[in-house]
Amino acid sequence: MNICFIGNCGHSAQAYRVLKTRNDIKMCGFAPSCLREGGGSSPFDGVPYFSDWREMLVKTKADMAVVAPIFGLNADIIIQCAEMGINVFAEKPIATTLKQLDAVKRAVKAHKIRLCAMHYLRYTPTFYRAAEMVRAGAVGEVRMLTAQKSYKWGRRPEWYSERELYGGTVPWIGIHAIDWIYAFTGKRFLSVTAESYGSPETAALCQFRLEDGVIASVNLDYLRPSSAKTHGDDRVRCVGTDGVIEVTEKEILLINDQGYQALAPTDAPELLTEFLSGGNAVSPDEIFHLTRAALCARDAADTGRKVMISRSDKPLS
Repeated sequence: MNICFIGNCGHSAQAYRVLKTRNDIKMCGFAPSCLREGGGSSPFDGVPYFSDWREMLVKTKADMAVVAPIFGLNADIIIQCAEMGINVFAEKPIATTLKQLDAVKRAVKAHKIRLCAMHYLRYTPTFYRAAEMVRAGAVGEVRMLTAQKSYKWGRRPEWYSERELYGGTVPWIGIHAIDWIYAFTGKRFLSVTAESYGSPETAALCQFRLEDGVIASVNLDYLRPSSAKTHGDDRVRCVGTDGVIEVTEKEILLINDQGYQALAPTDAPELLTEFLSGGNAVSPDEIFHLTRAALCARDAADTGRKVMISRSDKPLS
């Protein structure tokens, strides 16, 4: 299988680390998504460099593209790949506007390509196993869930200040927390209210209503002190009729009728490996719905209004 890389602005290095261990894969090329991304050489050892990604797709006869461009370019690149019959493993969000999202969905359906997005944090072992526990009834029926993403600002590209290219903090980092909500509950998002601060947004708070009356919130910030020992602070707290589960990157704490448990799982599936094996670790239908929820939350914060999240993301089949 010939696999190429377009852009290196997100988590493509995680994909590279998986691919370089496989004998059935040929990594046939890397190209930047645009001049703003820079260029001149491949960031991945042994992967040929191309200055133009469109030319690379033709010359390498790629079967699949790992797409991680400047975020606002993601949708156009996915659509081009779809039109060429090339499967895609893409950075999230797969689109930065609802119009783009609808266009991506049409292209994926029309050309019947396989698509997966880099919802890697669903597969952090503690969050993955905690979601399994909740879906199996560990806390009874879920009533409320809160999810947190807190990061250091550090050094960010200049294009983060351009909404058209960045897309917004809610769809960029908030979509991970939105994904956790879905992974834990299995409930679709119906509506959202939100607030955010700054440009680009350095803090945001979103409140969702899900199916069956479940309520959920997401708090995001880029205000984690530089002195903190870790770059990020990820957390989920899920409250059900029979218990509470709290999750960090290192530990799961469960309190229910059976008592108190502290768990530290270290195993979970690997997202790209699952995709390459033919599975849908995160299905296209989930990806479209999660992206729509994230974009609606950003728009709710921009307008100060409650936004209804469409139920139009029906299965592709």
